Amino acid sequence: MNRLLPLAVLLSFVCPPGAAALGGSGSALPLLTRIQDIRALSQDGGALGYPVRIRGTVTHFDEVQRATLVVHDGAFGQFVMPPADAARVGIWADLKVGDLVEIEGHTARGGFAPNVIPAQVRRLGRASMPQERTIAYSAMLTGRYDCDYVGLVGVVQRAWLSSDPRSRVMFADVAIEDGIVRASFWDYSSPADLTRYIDARVKLRGNIGTLFGRTEQLRGVSLFAGRIGDVTVLEPAPDPFSLPTRSIRTIYNYSSEGEVNRRIRVRGVVTARITGTPVAMSDFTTSSTFRYVVNVVYVKDGTAGLRIETEQSPNVRPGDLVEAAGFPGVTPGRPILRNAVLRVIGAGIGPPPVDTALSGSNVLTPDHDAGIVRMSGQLLSVLAGTTERVLVLRSGDTIFNAGLDIDQAADGLERIRPGTLLSVTGVYSYQGGPPPSFRLFLRSAEDVRVLEPAHWWTMRHTEVMAVMLALVAGIGAFWMRALANRKRQQYQAVLTERTRVARELHDTVEQGLAGISLQLEAVAGSFQTAPEAARQSLDVARQMLRYSLEETRRSVMDLRSQALESRDLGGALSSLARQMTLNTRAEAHVRVTGARLRPDAAEDHHLLRIGLEALTNALKHAGASRIDLELTFGIDSTDLVVVDNGRGMDAGEGHPSGPHFGLQGVRERVDKLGGVLEIGSTPGQGTRVAVMIPVRSGVLRAALPGGESWQTS
Repeated sequence: MNRLLPLAVLLSFVCPPGAAALGGSGSALPLLTRIQDIRALSQDGGALGYPVRIRGTVTHFDEVQRATLVVHDGAFGQFVMPPADAARVGIWADLKVGDLVEIEGHTARGGFAPNVIPAQVRRLGRASMPQERTIAYSAMLTGRYDCDYVGLVGVVQRAWLSSDPRSRVMFADVAIEDGIVRASFWDYSSPADLTRYIDARVKLRGNIGTLFGRTEQLRGVSLFAGRIGDVTVLEPAPDPFSLPTRSIRTIYNYSSEGEVNRRIRVRGVVTARITGTPVAMSDFTTSSTFRYVVNVVYVKDGTAGLRIETEQSPNVRPGDLVEAAGFPGVTPGRPILRNAVLRVIGAGIGPPPVDTALSGSNVLTPDHDAGIVRMSGQLLSVLAGTTERVLVLRSGDTIFNAGLDIDQAADGLERIRPGTLLSVTGVYSYQGGPPPSFRLFLRSAEDVRVLEPAHWWTMRHTEVMAVMLALVAGIGAFWMRALANRKRQQYQAVLTERTRVARELHDTVEQGLAGISLQLEAVAGSFQTAPEAARQSLDVARQMLRYSLEETRRSVMDLRSQALESRDLGGALSSLARQMTLNTRAEAHVRVTGARLRPDAAEDHHLLRIGLEALTNALKHAGASRIDLELTFGIDSTDLVVVDNGRGMDAGEGHPSGPHFGLQGVRERVDKLGGVLEIGSTPGQGTRVAVMIPVRSGVLRAALPGGESWQTS
């Protein structure tokens, strides 16, 4: 589903896992007249565009944005996407909850499950709302009840708006028995709506939706709850500061009358405050951006410490006495209060005493969470952030951070040298991981004391000196090795060139002479008894001699011009083609396209020789007036195609195993590269020689923007 669609379009619906598409493989898809049939489609099935004609009662419609329509036929519900042109589909803009409608259109792939795109909407009258169902949260997470009309009872714990000022949708987190449901209301009008239902036990009615991401996977449950005025308050929200005060030690202790999902009130002395940084969270499901900030206040009441999270910006300092009301939550450490409200009831009471001094093996444990601790450690570094200064310390084998708000940091903090032994006092924050860790929140610069200054000769000095000595030794060794390797490289270059020349002579002169020798022996053996066979052997020897001379001449020309030493394969082909057609009536055109190979000497050499063989045949034997050479660098292969307009060859001549030794040489080179050779020719209509060389593993390509071409006349 397009992420730019409005809120309700993106709160799409799930279909039963593994449901098969109803349509066949033909172009004519069956008409679907039941919502049940649409819900049985998979995402891919819905994308086929099945025609639909369904009837149902409007159970949800956003009358402001006119983007969210859900209809229910008494058994199943279906989400209907807003049309591109509402004026063309009848009464779309005038729909109301309770209308009985008939919708014609087709299915489409949604952001989470198949949706319906309407082509025509007709009002048939009014109808009663379907019977609301009560469904457990765990069952909602299966997706099978998506878009069903339900009623649920829960406690509103948080309410917020989208950052888009044009939107009037209010979101609310409603805690039910087993989880959190995100309810949406489309008619927000007053800031009081954001607070009046917090901590109220309410009943909501609406259609179940899903929260999902780009991968079309379920992340949570939502509810299209309609108007804010449709909320039924079962227990009104009490004044948060009229609740009975609880000691922190009793939160989540055993109780036979334990309350579920309701606020509690605590009182304590502030031990630390961490100001949160506002962040903008992009929500794919609603195509919205939510502004979110969490400020943290730690308090202690004489029984235990507590972490309080709030979206308020409380102006509190360590030592202030505060009251807080929020929703308790379980963490790997101590319980916390979320979505809390705070007020100061006494300023400057004074910070509580330190709980314990930590050392040795007891530094990492959730038992210290939210308490005030003192511990010592060796300073490793000081990190300067935008909102705080962070000391990185090591205590035994444990490395931890101690953060201090930038407003409380002293100028001399950053001048403490690494290696200094420090004593730090702060609020312990356990982090469950994995792996588990902790950090300290310092309250002021006085929480940092120097126990033992760092020695003037530090480990860093030793490391720098070692690096300098190693660098000097490395430079000396490199210089000596360079002198020793220079002559070795020169000798290796000569040896490499001699090896290449020997290989060329073996592939041309030696092999050619060996073949000629065999043919002459055949002539000697059959000269008297079979003159005709001797004459044929002599003709073959003559052709082989001519081919060997040509190959030797090409090898010498390659040695002299060093065609591939100063240019790439395309440039070498162009240069040699220009030389071979100079002062002739023939024209040669060379074109290079695709991505250029990084140098591969063996492949370039063989392709150059193949191209020159085809060019020579076209000039000497075919009498061509135009030869086109096309070199293409593809992702998987390198292709060389040579086409001429000469006299062509018959089937026997054009076969690589035929009488032309040049074509045999081409076949041998193609085989060495593991490629494919194709030769097509018709007498009087020219010849086409095509070579495809697959890219070998380990050979990389560099981009050739737009391709290059050369032309030689």
